[in-house]
Amino acid sequence: MADDSQKAPLGDQIKSAGVLAGFAAWALTMGALGLVLLGFLLLFLLIVGAVLYVAWQVSWAIGLGVTLVVLYVIGLFVTGEKI
Repeated sequence: MADDSQKAPLGDQIKSAGVLAGFAAWALTMGALGLVLLGFLLLFLLIVGAVLYVAWQVSWAIGLGVTLVVLYVIGLFVTGEKI
């Protein structure tokens, strides 16, 4: 039969359990905080990507418009027609 004198006192066991519970709570809090920060980072990247995509589309449209106007003017110059 086991000798009860070899067991740790109940107060030490409770303190150890409290330390473990505190560490678990800290780890869960840090994990949740990390997920929140990751979510904000992904949201930021999504917004930056959307802005860059819109800027790319606008520059493409402006470039196409300028190109068509230049080609039209060149065509008028080459054919000798009046505007």
